[in-house]
Amino acid sequence: MVKKYLSILISVLLIVLSFCFPSFLVGATPVIGSTTVTLHSIADAYVNASSPGTNYGSSGSLYVSASSKLDFTYVMFDLSSLPPGANIIYARLRMHLSDTGGNIYWLPSDDIGAYYCSDNSWTEGGITWNNRPNFNSQPTDTFSFPMMYYLNYKSWDVTADVKQAFPSGTLTEVIKFESKTGEGYAVFDSKENDDEPLLEIEYSMDPVAVVHLESSQDTGVTNNLGLTTFAVKIFSLPSDVDAVTGTYQVSYSGGYLFTHWETIGGVSVSNPLAASTTVTVTADGTLRAVGNVNQLEYTYDYGYSSYGASETEGCMDAVRFTPLFSGQLLMARFYMDYVSSYQDHTINVHVMDENRNDVITPFEQTPDDEGWFDVSLSAYDINVTEGTDFYIGLEWLTDNSPRLGVYSQNLSGRSWEWNGTNWEEAAYRDFMIRAVVGEAGQIIEPTITDHIIVAEGTDFHIVTKSNSTISSCQFSKDDKQLSFDVAGTISSYGFFNVTIPNELLGGPFSVTADKQTVSDVLSSGNSTHTWLNFVYPQTTSSIEITGSTVIPEFSSWIMLLLLIISTLVVVTIVKKPPKKSKT
Repeated sequence: MVKKYLSILISVLLIVLSFCFPSFLVGATPVIGSTTVTLHSIADAYVNASSPGTNYGSSGSLYVSASSKLDFTYVMFDLSSLPPGANIIYARLRMHLSDTGGNIYWLPSDDIGAYYCSDNSWTEGGITWNNRPNFNSQPTDTFSFPMMYYLNYKSWDVTADVKQAFPSGTLTEVIKFESKTGEGYAVFDSKENDDEPLLEIEYSMDPVAVVHLESSQDTGVTNNLGLTTFAVKIFSLPSDVDAVTGTYQVSYSGGYLFTHWETIGGVSVSNPLAASTTVTVTADGTLRAVGNVNQLEYTYDYGYSSYGASETEGCMDAVRFTPLFSGQLLMARFYMDYVSSYQDHTINVHVMDENRNDVITPFEQTPDDEGWFDVSLSAYDINVTEGTDFYIGLEWLTDNSPRLGVYSQNLSGRSWEWNGTNWEEAAYRDFMIRAVVGEAGQIIEPTITDHIIVAEGTDFHIVTKSNSTISSCQFSKDDKQLSFDVAGTISSYGFFNVTIPNELLGGPFSVTADKQTVSDVLSSGNSTHTWLNFVYPQTTSSIEITGSTVIPEFSSWIMLLLLIISTLVVVTIVKKPPKKSKT
């Protein structure tokens, strides 16, 4: 009987709480490739039934009431700034609630509706209750008062209204109580105030397609591990993405050891063998990343840090991993949100069993920069078993240095904290720690090589990072070109990162692998250096990078200047009068 009453009490409490707090989801997720504009009202006024001939267009307040003094609010927007032929994706009306009065009820809820009005003949200085235009009998959308509400912007989805009004170039919305218990009123700010009525419109000039993102093991045993970055947004898998038809950057990370992309329908990629490439969307379709589990990266974060976590000396943050396959633990990855330049940021790395007992002696590592910090575990010969949890932890050796990346949404429930005495689950955050498991010897460690090129009497350092062996770096001034020999690529594709001094060779750059153009080259840099990143097929034996500018020779004008200076010195010496001898 006690359990029955307890169950009823919990159910009632959940119902009450659902009315206590408003939803924080105030709009659709923007479509990738779309454009969003914010329009300000060009006219607004309220009308009052008890003063039917009075105009309130100059008022700083817009009243909505369902009391004996009935008030409606009219608000108008100019849509002519939208380009002709625009495809309206989403629109919302936003009005700032500045005050309420009388009785506002949440159960049953008092609702304020936004109603479409096709008559735009009214003016701010002329509208009254007597001449107010008619409007739709049903609201396009409603705002419901919860038990607890705040004086801030409230929103209505008016997408259908904007689509209907777009050809005329003008939109009118009427705001009024749709249902009201008792007497009460709400006050919104008019365009005469800073918090004026706004209309946010998301649109595109091309059609919108749905791209289904997924991943799969090459044998089909498992699927949807890892993350796909589409344009600048990171998606867990599977996900459906709304995108304007066009071309975008796409990449796969975490999860499987990437081998290739597969596409279905109106989706294609420029380089199926590149984990980072460009995708072209012409219609609905599927983009699938395929990989193997020879090297599987377990990730429970979403690839970016919400903020950095730091603890005191001796404390530890850890993540629990559940292997899908038995294998060897090859690498631990820690996302460094911040690495201090004036504090020691050495950490202790822990690998623990399902009971959070160390399986190897913790060892020190020192991150050198923000971003992913990879720690090789291959030499420790740590075997993990399918379905048996293990933990990887970061122990602080210096108070609050460094800061570990934290993801604070869609929590996995796998992060734990050690305060020096007890373990506790991190209830409100996920630590950005990853584990790489695979077959012994499968880890592909990138090799960093510093190639020295001598040009015009100056040493230039060309630094490469690759999973292949890169050698014989040659520089041709006449061809404005760097060339490399490539060997030992044991994966299905090779990756190449090169740092080029701008003084030696400047961009824009073009890249070929075995004389075939590499289309997907990511370029970045600063005033002194350029960084190029790209991938190439396993069989590649040579890479050529061609620039647009090259280091100049010892310029003729410099030679002329030196000659003039030398001549002036000689002339000065010759013309200098001899000293007079003393008699």
